Amino acid sequence: MLHLLFKLAALQLAASRFGVQGDDQFAPAPLAFAQWPVLFPFFKWMDGTGMSTYIKATTWVFPFTETIHILALAVLLGSVFLIDLRLLGVAEKHWSPAQVMEQVRSLMNWSVGIILVTGIVLFIAEPRKLFDNGAFGPKMLLLALALIFQYAFYPSVRKMQTSIPIWGRIMALISFGLWFGVAVCGRAIGFV
Repeated sequence: MLHLLFKLAALQLAASRFGVQGDDQFAPAPLAFAQWPVLFPFFKWMDGTGMSTYIKATTWVFPFTETIHILALAVLLGSVFLIDLRLLGVAEKHWSPAQVMEQVRSLMNWSVGIILVTGIVLFIAEPRKLFDNGAFGPKMLLLALALIFQYAFYPSVRKMQTSIPIWGRIMALISFGLWFGVAVCGRAIGFV
């Protein structure tokens, strides 16, 4: 019995050290969609759809879709990183950034399409979990920023035939950061 009291005291000490007190332990994560309760009816509705029910009732749809999602993300990141590394002057110095972009553009476009479709299926599979998830909100924010950046600013890479201006290098660093953030947050969804 004394052993249990010591464990309880240790847990309370640890909780107070990390700022968890009373009802605060159930507060939503800072960037989780749960911060905006007005969105919950949509997540609840999505959870009750036939497709969501079907995906939950099967054992193979979610892992298969997640595998395709991750493979498409690997293709996209590989393509983007090839361009970024060339813009930074690290890789493929025999090709201009425009030539690298031309070679990987179709891979990028197809992988973005596959990622979006499989991502929607993964969202439909567990919307209530994602509503409270502290990594899902940041992933969606970073994904939106990365896609806007990719399709608004990356076309200017096609103009870089010989020299790479400083803004091209800055673009590469921003792109690295955004896509790396998408991948890290996506991976964190299963752990937070």
